[in-house]
Amino acid sequence: MADDWKGKRALVTGSAQGLGRAIAEVLAEQGCHVLINCAHSPDKAEKVCRDLQEKGLSVEKLICDITNEREVREKVGGANLDILVNNARQDPYRRPPDMPDGAWFNHLLNVNLTGAYLCAQAVREGMIRRRWGRILNVSSVQAHIGMEERLLPYAVSKAGMHALTRCLALELGKYGITVNTLAPGMVETENIHLRLTDEEIERKLARFPFPHIATSREIAEAAVSAIRCSAMTGETININSGVYFAP
Repeated sequence: MADDWKGKRALVTGSAQGLGRAIAEVLAEQGCHVLINCAHSPDKAEKVCRDLQEKGLSVEKLICDITNEREVREKVGGANLDILVNNARQDPYRRPPDMPDGAWFNHLLNVNLTGAYLCAQAVREGMIRRRWGRILNVSSVQAHIGMEERLLPYAVSKAGMHALTRCLALELGKYGITVNTLAPGMVETENIHLRLTDEEIERKLARFPFPHIATSREIAEAAVSAIRCSAMTGETININSGVYFAP
């Protein structure tokens, strides 16, 4: 399986930690050369690179603010990418207490949605020339369901990724490029307990038809399976323990 992607170049935005790191690792295990991206934590990105290189995987660091159009055009556009995973996001639980509503809403849109759009725009021409490409947008189950007020801007930004996926899939399919969305639910990452108390986690799990928190590895393997499938485009892969369909 790995030989298919030997030498393919992949970027996972926001891959210095959490789900992004897990996706980067699985892609690298498949033979890809993976760019580990962050905007403001170069030391964390460097550590991920060292950890994965020690496992014999091919990775390098790419420090780029995906909301900066010039940086994206130069760094992402110049990276000669075959695979793009738009994973970077602003944590909805980390709103600065003095940030006004409008500024917070715009910030979430810029990181979660505009950044994904800019990255897709930056890689599309190279993918078109090669007549092959894979774009995966990492959304959230929160794009599908009504959320409490503090999560409203995040849910809106993630819902926008679904429209981005469908439009790009329609436009780019004739060039051999697939574009899909992955919409996870609750994922076990190193930061989950910084966002939610044990009691909040239990309350959320009580709503799940299958009360299970997915591991980052589970979601990452599903992401790579979606990227690998050449017969699927414009689709959403829901992995959320049944929250999507539950009443």
